[in-house]
This record gives sequence, C-alpha cells and structure tokens, in this order.
Amino acid sequence: MIIGVLALSTAGLIVWRAGLPGDTLTALNIAPRIGATAPPLQLPLLDDNSFILSDLRGQVVVLNFWATWCVPCRIEMPALQTLYEQSQGVRVIGINLGESPETARQWVDDLHLTFDIALDRDGYAATLYQLRGQPSTYVIAPDGVISQIFYGAVDISALETAVQHAIGH
Repeated sequence: MIIGVLALSTAGLIVWRAGLPGDTLTALNIAPRIGATAPPLQLPLLDDNSFILSDLRGQVVVLNFWATWCVPCRIEMPALQTLYEQSQGVRVIGINLGESPETARQWVDDLHLTFDIALDRDGYAATLYQLRGQPSTYVIAPDGVISQIFYGAVDISALETAVQHAIGH
C-alpha cells in the first residue's frame, strides 16, 4: 500500500500532508479530483480583465481547457455556449492553453463564443489542474468543490446533468 501511495503521490495525483499531531499520512482536500476543493486560479481574460476563481464562490463554475488545434475542443464548444446562454447563475470559463491572444480571439470570433475566455499562456493552470489532455472540463459546485470532471468532448446533456448535480452538492 505504501508503495502505491508513493507512486500516486510522485505522479502528482494525490497531494499529501504529514506531521501534524495524530497524523500519519493524510490527504489534503485540495487537488484536481472530484470531491476536492478546486485549486485556486487567477488568469488574464481575453477582454483584458482578470479571472479569479475564488471570486465566483456561490456560483456553479464550468472550467473548460481547450486549444485551437484541438478538434474535440471545437466539437464541444457549441454545448458550452448553449450552457452559458441557457443556465442562469452558471459561469462558463474557457481556458485557452498556451496560445497567443490573437489566435484565441480569432477562434472565439469564428465560433461566436460569448462566455469568458482566460489565457493560460505559460501552462500554469494546466499544471495546477494536472491536465491529461484537451479538452478537459471541471464542474465546480457553489462551495468550491469539484463535482464532475470530463476528459474529452462533452455534450449539452452531460453538462446540464453535471450542473444540476453541482447545484445539489
């Protein structure tokens, strides 16, 4: 068991703490996994404002990591736009991975996206959320806890179900 825990911890899949009175090896409840508090995040937005995840507490937040070269990302964008347009109180944030603002802006304009677009130019958010690939979508409940993670393209039905689950979280 110890070897398995060490392997997962080394791979960055579990964040651990030890050394408090009575603790042996206890998992922190901040990690990019379902049931954990979403890692703190602050990124510039395409419109020159800034996005701070903690400012959105009390709302359901959908974080979607994407890139312009990603075909599944393009396929799922209409579902994210529909969710944004039809779900009051849900914040959709698209996070572009490593591309210039000009490249991201052209793609956003081509797809007629109106939800917020954040820029992860240096890969900080991708590292923090331990991305496995694009697209990846994290649904965060109003209390800041990750309630659903989608790896790969997601459709509107799955997003709506995940949002309802997050609201009832």
